[in-house]
Amino acid sequence: MSKQKRLGHRSGAQRSRVLRGVVFASLSVVVLGLAVYWLFPAWFRPALPPLAGTVIDVAADMSGFDQDVIRIRTGESVTVRLTSLDSTMHTDGGGKHQWAVDELGVSVIAPALGSNTVTFTADKPGTYTFYCDICCGGRANPSMQGTLIVES
Repeated sequence: MSKQKRLGHRSGAQRSRVLRGVVFASLSVVVLGLAVYWLFPAWFRPALPPLAGTVIDVAADMSGFDQDVIRIRTGESVTVRLTSLDSTMHTDGGGKHQWAVDELGVSVIAPALGSNTVTFTADKPGTYTFYCDICCGGRANPSMQGTLIVES
């Protein structure tokens, strides 16, 4: 018996099951494709362009900073390149993150899925707190802060 005849002899319930299977498989492929599309940047970040001088790369996302202790030397010009790993879909702060040290007058804000830099020179040794006050509970969130140690 030919395939067309076999399909033509299916009952309405059988055709309905086949249609549901096709719809389910199609939706599964679409959902999987969208998940890969949205997660790809988190798995494979492009390399950041090189910068001159002493550069400290700091990444931030809704779980916090990737570094909780940073050490620099007094009198050394340092560039902090802050990269936000969150997209604009991050509802608290729109994906932006901040790296700030009040005592040194330093603050930089990275846009969603982007980077920004700030260059500064610490003129005296000490231990300072850096933080993000844009999202995720701000200064009150222990993962959104860290320690900057300026050594002589």
